Amino acid sequence: MRAGTGLRSLIPLLVCGVMAATAGCGGSTDEQGGESLELESKWHDRISEAVNAKPDGCTAGVGSACETHAAAVHAITERLHKEVEARPDKDRYQATLDGTTAIDEQYDQYFTQLCATVPETTVDAATTQKFNTCSGLYTSIITGAGDLQDNLRPSE
Repeated sequence: MRAGTGLRSLIPLLVCGVMAATAGCGGSTDEQGGESLELESKWHDRISEAVNAKPDGCTAGVGSACETHAAAVHAITERLHKEVEARPDKDRYQATLDGTTAIDEQYDQYFTQLCATVPETTVDAATTQKFNTCSGLYTSIITGAGDLQDNLRPSE
């Protein structure tokens, strides 16, 4: 064991102690504490894993590998949306609902554009435009999911 590692294990306890005195801490069930972190603790890692599971064949936001990745991210955010919609306090999670709705709309456009069939190398203006559209939609889906991780807490 390295010297000083004992202090590192105490830091979270000290921070939690200060937080408990001011705004609640992980195990509490008040408005600011445990219940408000429920979605974050459940969904943050799930979203992160989906975003980070980018296949090797997905390099430019188009093609079947990217469509599979976008579909996986969309599936996670869709399940999150359904869970939030079922909550009695869903009004406090409007940012989460807005984020999942935006990803849903972007994924619908991505799928409708048949982005899995767009080549990475374009030879004409129409294909280049479609490539740019699909690449942008893919980026919006993945970036939106990353941003969604910051919107898993309820608004005040």
